[in-house]
Parts: sequence; structure tokens; C-alpha cells
Amino acid sequence: MRNDPIVAEVRAIRDELAAQCGYDIKEIFRKLREQQDESGLKYVRYPARRLSPTEDVQAPNADRKTR
Repeated sequence: MRNDPIVAEVRAIRDELAAQCGYDIKEIFRKLREQQDESGLKYVRYPARRLSPTEDVQAPNADRKTR
């Protein structure tokens, strides 16, 4: 596997942000939303899609047999 410097940089930034937030996912998202609000850019937020209890959810290719 080759080392991609861009991927390494993104992962380092992600780890730094997570460490600043104590690896608390709610705090990470709160901080990201705060940064979005301060940026002045318009972001699209889609409403959560809830599945009905009768809806059958399977992973893609779940019916394929593996060796």
C-alpha cells in the first residue's frame, strides 16, 4: 500500500480535531457546526431519514455467497 501524503494530512487533521474534543462524537459535530456557522457559507442539511419497522434493510450484496 502506498503512502498518500494528502490522505495522511487529512487523517492527521481528523485525529487532531478528535483529540481536541476528547474523542466525543457529539462535541466533534458541535465544533464542526460552529465552524460552519462562522464561515458565512451556506450548507445544506438534509432531515434524518427514519426507516419504518417493517422495512427490511440489508447490506449491498448480502445475498452473495462468500468463499
